[in-house]
Amino acid sequence: MDKTLFINIASYRDHELWSTVESLLATASAPDKLHIAICWQDDNDLSAIQQKGWVPVPVSSLAGFPVYRLDGSAALIELIALPYQHAQGVGFARALCDQLYRDEQWFLQIDAHSLFAKDWDARLINTLTGLSQQSAKPLISGYPPSYHVTEAGEIHYGQDVGRVTFNRFTAEKLPTLTSQKLCASQPVKGSFVAAGFIFTQGAFVKEVGNDPTLFFEGEEITLSLRAYSWGYDVFHIPDRLLWHHYTRPTSPKIWEDHSPGAQERGEISVCWLQREAQSQRRVKALLGLVPPSPTDKAAKALGPTRARRQFEYQCGLNFSLASCYAECLAPSFDCDFLPPRDEEEWVNWHRHYYSKPLNLGALLGMPAAHVLPDKLILHLYAQNNTRLAYREFTRAQLGATHIEVSGWSTPNCPPAFLRLASWWQDSGWGNVIQQPWSEDEGPYCLL
Repeated sequence: MDKTLFINIASYRDHELWSTVESLLATASAPDKLHIAICWQDDNDLSAIQQKGWVPVPVSSLAGFPVYRLDGSAALIELIALPYQHAQGVGFARALCDQLYRDEQWFLQIDAHSLFAKDWDARLINTLTGLSQQSAKPLISGYPPSYHVTEAGEIHYGQDVGRVTFNRFTAEKLPTLTSQKLCASQPVKGSFVAAGFIFTQGAFVKEVGNDPTLFFEGEEITLSLRAYSWGYDVFHIPDRLLWHHYTRPTSPKIWEDHSPGAQERGEISVCWLQREAQSQRRVKALLGLVPPSPTDKAAKALGPTRARRQFEYQCGLNFSLASCYAECLAPSFDCDFLPPRDEEEWVNWHRHYYSKPLNLGALLGMPAAHVLPDKLILHLYAQNNTRLAYREFTRAQLGATHIEVSGWSTPNCPPAFLRLASWWQDSGWGNVIQQPWSEDEGPYCLL
């Protein structure tokens, strides 16, 4: 076939979809080489498409949903008409688009609220070709600069290109990603992809592809891991080749349409909370936190080229510990590291050792002549209320009111504060006292 660039667009009730398509076509250097696949999760009113000048021609079906070819441009545009009440999440939508891939040389994945710079296609191809000197499978990704439309209809374009970095671990110990401004004039190697902007070799669709079992959260970390396992290397580029509309507070969201109330009314079969819970189990399985489920037959597996642990070495995360290297955090936000010499070095890089001698009298605010408690319970917490240490002391163990608290935590979860509870046999419990823990010497430390 004569099409060489396959474009995957998942759209959920997005009124900016058609401006995205028009921008793709108007700014491309070779619009006749584009094959655009759209998962149109909407009310599927074809007359609205016709009013925009497109001629929908039924050609096939996927997963029981009709597929239309949209005539009206030099590009091949295929539209999967999926009623939004039957939507199953972003992974399902993107995976449906993947099925329309026809061995094109290049692959682009975007969100349905994007605008493009002139000759974006030729510039992406040229940049990726140049990166092939550094990697056999280069992959361009990142968070594009933003755009927004004013009430007067004017488009304001942002300037900052974002690289994808580690953010934090959730309470479920799942890593989340964020954006940091890319301050570079040349491509920078990374570890994480932004699912709303991926450009690479077309073989990516068959090798990595999108996981239909993922609903929303965890899409990017698992896609990053699976791409790495197939040998792809992520690069963030400083060029502003497209813009992305972030937040969009007035746009319909699937978690609003697919609420528990909508399920009770019979408007949908499964609410978003159920789908997200199933998806989170899948994310945990990919990260090695739980065994994979034998029922996840449609789920995407890791590739054969590189292992999960190698990915952890490179990006600085330890999934089982919910830990990251200190350099993954502010101010550097690094995400591309050389592998450790051995497993012992790897373990130590994920340990933040702490030790603090405490003056109990100063800590509890007791005068020197005050009777020591019969029991002291000490809790040490991180900022997110993760308990790092629990110790009980008898009066005999307290000795001359001096105690030592030491141990280790992960670099992203250092000690933040102490909570102490004192108990006297004749009067019971005293007040619970909370004091900050600081790397600097505090007022209650022995100097």
